[in-house]
Amino acid sequence: MKVRIHTNGYGDTIVVAEIEKGGRKDYLPAENWKELEPAARAYLASRGVSISEAGIFDCPKPLAEKAQFGFELFWAQSGLSLGAALAEWRRQVLDASDYASFALQHGVSPRILFLLERHNRIPRKADARQRLERAYRLPEGFLEGVGEE
Repeated sequence: MKVRIHTNGYGDTIVVAEIEKGGRKDYLPAENWKELEPAARAYLASRGVSISEAGIFDCPKPLAEKAQFGFELFWAQSGLSLGAALAEWRRQVLDASDYASFALQHGVSPRILFLLERHNRIPRKADARQRLERAYRLPEGFLEGVGEE
């Protein structure tokens, strides 16, 4: 994975992760891209890149080290379904091997967690989705519209 700077020509300067899969490149924004935007703009300006120019540019190492990537990058690199990736994320990153204890600790039904991790079933209720997002440390609204139980 490489960290790049993406400008869209409309004034957004976004620090992104570049992921290559099957000859295709995908770009995922850093969770803190808005915080990094002034430094990214300053770097590009020092290279003569206008704010209205669209493109993908190299990112300096100090800026790349500040970029924070979470579950989306983990999922994109894993090649797993959403539920399976969440299960791996829970085990590897959140250090929670028992899904039932994890569910109860975060105020979620173990059945909902089981259906999500094993069958990719996302609950309909907004409050359950919000609790899941907090439990897995996902961005707010991540599970909106992804699917329904």
